Amino acid sequence: MIKLSDGKIGTREFLSIVMFSIGIKFADTTPDILFQFGKNAAWMVPIFSMFMLGIPFLILLLLIKKHKLGLMELLFALTGKYIGFVLGLAMFVIVFMDTAVNTRSYIDIVNAMYFQRTPIPYLLLMLLAVSFYIANRGFETIGRTAWIVFPYIQVVILLLVVFVLEDSDVMHIFPIAGPGMPQIIRQSAAHSAVFGEIILLAAFFPFVRQYKDFRFASIVGFTVACLQVAFFCAVYVLVYDFPAVRQLLFPFHQLARTAAIGQSVTNVEAVFFFFWVISSVVRFSILLYLTVFLFGRIIRLKEFEPLLPPMTGFIFMLALLPENVVVTNVIREWLLNLSSIFLIALPFLLFLIDRWKGRLQT
Repeated sequence: MIKLSDGKIGTREFLSIVMFSIGIKFADTTPDILFQFGKNAAWMVPIFSMFMLGIPFLILLLLIKKHKLGLMELLFALTGKYIGFVLGLAMFVIVFMDTAVNTRSYIDIVNAMYFQRTPIPYLLLMLLAVSFYIANRGFETIGRTAWIVFPYIQVVILLLVVFVLEDSDVMHIFPIAGPGMPQIIRQSAAHSAVFGEIILLAAFFPFVRQYKDFRFASIVGFTVACLQVAFFCAVYVLVYDFPAVRQLLFPFHQLARTAAIGQSVTNVEAVFFFFWVISSVVRFSILLYLTVFLFGRIIRLKEFEPLLPPMTGFIFMLALLPENVVVTNVIREWLLNLSSIFLIALPFLLFLIDRWKGRLQT
């Protein structure tokens, strides 16, 4: 007997969504930003950021469990129509700008490393078109697609590490604290929004079958994703040393070019590039859907999917504005600093309002 779909996803699909939203960041321009202030200890930043963002996320989980509402519904229920609108709008702007900036940074990588003669608008259009196609199929399709390709992606990146082991030197990791623990901790807090999707993905709670599925997938996915980014930052240092690794704009793709199978099989970066493109498409399909979902909830639309085409077009135009990858990284750094404060403070604000309303009711 065929079981009818309810449009919701389970633990493994949402776990894959969390991993693709956060865990793939070791392969974009995120390590470039972390190496700027973390130096050879940049691998510590994701670990500290995980704890700094994990505490407010656990508070958010308590509120979700209590009210059985997603993040957007929780905003309006606790703060009211007008404040909820302002906070929701801030979340939408963060996701919208983050999606545009990151799509451009991914295309800068493709253009610089693989297709130098292809115009950036064409590459950007192809990436967003495929991502739109998946997002337009609905959240359940996104979750299933993420789960189908997730095991293959993990195997491929594990093989990459194996292939570059002979080029690594464990002594490159020292001094282990890099520029010093105070700076590492301070900058980890300032750049916590690198992993801020874990807060924003709470908006998808209504699409997950049960609270326990959402909680388990979120906590495990967030932890593994942060550790995966930390691990690869350490691998970059072990292979290239510091300060040489700081001069690499795209360390993952440089690592893929370094990889070799024995003495005879080289130039295997095409394989890793193929799976990286798949990961990128899945990730941006998630971000596109999240952007439209947040905007739809702000203006109280029941059917928000029709907004996908125009929203994708706006993201396309905005992503064309930066002149080069340097400008893109500057914009992303500014966005991270602002959104880190907002995303860390938001769960605490909602918790305080919830306690205050509870006292008024008693």
